[in-house]
Amino acid sequence: MKTRKVLALTVSAAMIASLGLAGCGKSGDSGSDSKTEAKGDSDSVTLKWISQGPGEDSWEGLTKPILEEYEKETGVHIDAEFYSFNDLFEVIETKSAAGNADFDVMSVDVTYIAKYGTSGYLEPLDKYFSDEDKAKWDDASYQAGVWEDTMYAAPENTSTQELYYNKTLLDKAGITIPENDENNRLTYEQVADLAKQALEKLDPDGTQGLIGFDFQQVSRVYQMNMLANAMGGKNISDDGYSLDGVVNTEPWINAMTWYQGLVNDGIASKGYDADQLGDQFYAGKMLFMVGGTWTPSSMKADDEIGYTYAPCFEGFEDKAATSTGSWYFGINSKSKNKDAAADFIKWFTLEKGSDMWLEANGDVPSRLDKQDEIKNDPDVSMDMKIAAYEAANTAVPRAVTPVFGEYSTVLDQAWEDVRNGADVKETLDNAIEQFESAVAAYKK
Repeated sequence: MKTRKVLALTVSAAMIASLGLAGCGKSGDSGSDSKTEAKGDSDSVTLKWISQGPGEDSWEGLTKPILEEYEKETGVHIDAEFYSFNDLFEVIETKSAAGNADFDVMSVDVTYIAKYGTSGYLEPLDKYFSDEDKAKWDDASYQAGVWEDTMYAAPENTSTQELYYNKTLLDKAGITIPENDENNRLTYEQVADLAKQALEKLDPDGTQGLIGFDFQQVSRVYQMNMLANAMGGKNISDDGYSLDGVVNTEPWINAMTWYQGLVNDGIASKGYDADQLGDQFYAGKMLFMVGGTWTPSSMKADDEIGYTYAPCFEGFEDKAATSTGSWYFGINSKSKNKDAAADFIKWFTLEKGSDMWLEANGDVPSRLDKQDEIKNDPDVSMDMKIAAYEAANTAVPRAVTPVFGEYSTVLDQAWEDVRNGADVKETLDNAIEQFESAVAAYKK
């Protein structure tokens, strides 16, 4: 088996738990002097970084040698505080709303960037990152850190999706996966048909509890929206505050209708939530699953499972789409050490710190050069090569909006309602109404 770079840590599935098209214009000043300024004053600088992942087996332990290396190189000490996933959001909100200047750098989940930018919690980063710097990330990763043409956060790494399948079960069913690659993907229709054939042979009366095909993050926008994206659908309006003219369009209606049909035909699941469904695949109870790149670390990759590129829809072969996004770095707008904070962030997202983090954590890189390294390294497993390709070519950021909490609440429920048989058009119309009501107070 080839050497794998596996995920040493996963964040909450709801955000991950719960995110590219190359060539979009990226504005910004050169930022060429920020590093010199920061290092020139480094003897007296200590930066406070608040992040998630306490414990030696989590970010606290993984980043310790990275922070030590930064201090060795620059003389800047990083005083890091690590909180539980949920506690971090409360700490950021409490400190930032009070205008607290006792921290400099914050780890930001991608779904909070627009909110923190609008609220004035984050310092704009354009003066610190040049156009050349910005072009070093895949476009989806860069764009997810931008709100209203302003860069507020820099990507630490990203995530992507692949199609995983249980080789043992498919072999028993006599099912052979057609040859495919990034230019000749399996279609969702093909996968559904293969799953149906296998179920008819392995579990014809449904007594074995097998699931044909489903999404690891079932009924969550993180993964489910890629169905609408794969038909050309957007995630939210351009201003970030409306679903009207977005979800009541053919891509969304057709995507939800297709998925509902998958459930009605007994191919997709009912009854399991996003915290349970992945376990069904790991337990050998699911034939096909769209999942994140952490999946092989939970099974015996190459022996028990196979993997390939995310599917596309028939007639939309040029619109293959994958969910993406992860954690970012931002500067506290009240920090007294903004230049030094920017230097640290650049080092951790584009330079040696990024190299060390990706090696320690095994996540999918946002950096194009690291994605290319993965593609060209013969010792990296094929699923990571697929991940690098998808991140650079098919990734679609989650809805960039200051009201992502309201957005996900409404649309997670819509996906679940449709899964359970609700009328698609009526459900989407209700989602629009609920969302518009929930965000009315936030609109400018």
